[in-house]
Amino acid sequence: MAKPPASPDTKPFTIVLPAKAAEGLEMLVGNGLYGASRAEVAKNIILQHLQDLWKSGKLPG
Repeated sequence: MAKPPASPDTKPFTIVLPAKAAEGLEMLVGNGLYGASRAEVAKNIILQHLQDLWKSGKLPG
């Protein structure tokens, strides 16, 4: 299935993780709670953590 086109306000980038971290993402893919792929799970975890940082005042809004 093709991915939908990225909206103009998104920016793709690549990250490299330790094998154990990638395995953890795979486990979360398996339960489906955070997303259906490693990339989607990682995106959702990053966005949630950024939101937490903004709410706590550690990042400017």
